[in-house]
Parts: sequence; C-alpha cells; structure tokens
Amino acid sequence: MTPWNARRDTRLQRLERRGLSAAQIAKRLRTTRNAVIGRSVRLRGLVFPSVLARQAAAKAATAARRAARARAIAKAVRSMKRNLAAGMARADAIRRAVRAGATYPALGAALGISKQRCHQLATRVRKAA
Repeated sequence: MTPWNARRDTRLQRLERRGLSAAQIAKRLRTTRNAVIGRSVRLRGLVFPSVLARQAAAKAATAARRAARARAIAKAVRSMKRNLAAGMARADAIRRAVRAGATYPALGAALGISKQRCHQLATRVRKAA
C-alpha cells in the first residue's frame, strides 16, 4: 500500500466524480475500501456529529478538571494564609498547603516570593536541636 499524496488524492476525486463506488476506486488505486472512504471524508472536510460530540465532551471534561484543580489550589492557599495568621511557621504552612494540592507558583504568588523559594522552604530538612 502506498501512502496518500497529491497525485493519488486527485485520482481519487476524479474517480469519485465519475460515480465509481469506494470498492471500485480501491481496486484501481490498489488500496482498501476503508482507506478510500477515510481519505475521501478527510479531503471533503466532513466531520461526523459523533466526532463533534466526542470532542465537545472531552473539552468539557478537561475544563471541569482544570476548574476543580483551580478550586483545590485556591482552597489550599486560603488554608495556608489562615495557618500563617494563626502563627504556624511559614515552612510548615507551605508544606501543608503542598500536601493539600497547592502548587509552588500559586503559593509563591500568595506569599510574594518565588516558586523556587517556596520549594526550598517546603523541602528544607529541619536540624535536630
């Protein structure tokens, strides 16, 4: 089976205009009927409703996941701010917020420090007294 190219595409379209069936075109192009049907659909730019529905569902699911993630991050940042106001050590508050799902960039933005500094504070090992 040879790959599709501009010449084969033109031949496929010419055979379609003559009214040949997909099976007849496939025989002349030495390929499969399904390959002819698929290529013809793509050349005409057809998109089936089922494909559109699947794409819309995937897009909606992605948006829902992103929104849920943003809510979790916001909740963790609010919790960290409450912990800091209650007197918790900054490194401990950051660690707790990270475990709750916050990202270092979000925590850094809330604290006015870089994401790298947040990571340093969260991963620093305490020295035994």
